[in-house]
Amino acid sequence: MKKFAFIMILLSFFISGCAIFVVEEDTEEYIALSNQYDNYILSDISQLKNFQAFINSVTLNSSLASVMIEVKVYSQLGLLLETRYGSGVIFHEDSANYHIMTTYDLTSTQSRQTISIEVSDYLGRTYRAFVRREYSELGLTGIRFAKNSQRVLGVLSIAEHPPFVGQPVMLIGYQRRIINALTMGMVYETIFDEDDKLIIMKTNVLSDNFGNGGVMIDMNHKIIGIQYQVTNGFTYAYGLDTIKEFYSMYFTT
Repeated sequence: MKKFAFIMILLSFFISGCAIFVVEEDTEEYIALSNQYDNYILSDISQLKNFQAFINSVTLNSSLASVMIEVKVYSQLGLLLETRYGSGVIFHEDSANYHIMTTYDLTSTQSRQTISIEVSDYLGRTYRAFVRREYSELGLTGIRFAKNSQRVLGVLSIAEHPPFVGQPVMLIGYQRRIINALTMGMVYETIFDEDDKLIIMKTNVLSDNFGNGGVMIDMNHKIIGIQYQVTNGFTYAYGLDTIKEFYSMYFTT
C-alpha cells in the first residue's frame, strides 16, 4: 500500500510539473510535435493503469540490466587504499560476456595503482569484472564479466532520440546504498555542445553519489543518460550523444 501511495505522489508530481517547462517555439513542426508529446503524457503515462504497467515492467525487466559495482584500489605494494561504490547498466552481451557502462571516475587509477572489480546483479549475486575500455574524455568506462549459464540478466538498448525538457525519466541504480533503487523525475535542462550534440542532462531525479553510473531510461525503457553527479538538489547525467559516442568507440577501438 505504501508503494502504491508513493507511485501516486510521483504521478501527481509529474502531471503538475509538466506546466513548468516551456520552450518558446512557433514553427508548425514544433507545435505539432509538442501537442503529440502533451497528449502522450496526459493520455498515456498519466493513466494509472499504464503507469502501473510501466513500473511493473521496470521492476521485472529493465532493472535486470542494472548492477552495483564495488571497486577496490590497491597501491603498488598491494595495500588497500580505498573502496569505491557505484552503479552500472548492462548495455551489450556477446556469447561469453555481459558488458557494463559506468562512470570513468569509478575505475580510474593513478600511476602504479591496481584495482579489483566486483559486480552484484539485481539479486545480489556477485561476479568478478574487468575494465575493457576507458574514455576519460567522455567520462565513461566499459567493463565486462563472464556469463553464467544459470543466470540470465537483462540488457538495455540505447534510445534513438534525445529526451525533451520536462520529459519523465526513471533512474535505476545503487542510490541510497540500495541495489536497484528506482527513482523518477523529469529532465530539467538539456546541455548541448557547439556541434549541437546532447552531452549533459540536468534532472530533478532524487539520488546520491552512490548512484553514479546508474542508468536513466525513458518511458520506452531505453537508455537516455548515465548519472555522474549529484549537486544542489539536481542529478546530472551524461547525455544521449555522449552515450552513443561511447558505444561507437567501444566496439571500434
